Amino acid sequence: MRKLLRMTAALLAAIWIGAPAPAFAAETGTTTAVTKDTARAAAGSLVPEDSEFQYAEQSGDAFEVLYYSDEDKAYYSVRVSIFTGEVSSVSTALVDNRGSREAVLTEDEVTAIASEDAGDVNVDSVALDTVAGRKKYEVQCSGDGFEVSYQINAESGRILKKTVQYL
Repeated sequence: MRKLLRMTAALLAAIWIGAPAPAFAAETGTTTAVTKDTARAAAGSLVPEDSEFQYAEQSGDAFEVLYYSDEDKAYYSVRVSIFTGEVSSVSTALVDNRGSREAVLTEDEVTAIASEDAGDVNVDSVALDTVAGRKKYEVQCSGDGFEVSYQINAESGRILKKTVQYL
């Protein structure tokens, strides 16, 4: 009797382990609706024309698509949902995104820079940050359906890094 139970258990385990993954995925509704190519196309429409595609890879529930613009000397990272194909965030980072030695700009001037770039937003916070002797303003904004965070050079007012999160 024990031998029969072991054989039955082994047979059931072999059937369960050998079940094709697509059938299981279809039952649970976890199939990927978006490919790397469609994510790349969605991201490509949001970056400057001169940007060169670097890579697209799945990270959790999104594709991370990276482009580089030689003209801007900046990287553009776009997150695209693997389920819907919608863009969840766009980040821009300059290659030389170090801050300045001096903080020349005031918080009001930095607030104006962020507001001009983001459009109709509420500026939630502005903070001067110093790392390794370099100063940057960290600015957090929120608008209708999105949030934006900035790193702004404290002397020139140049936007060093920007991330837009769509809600």
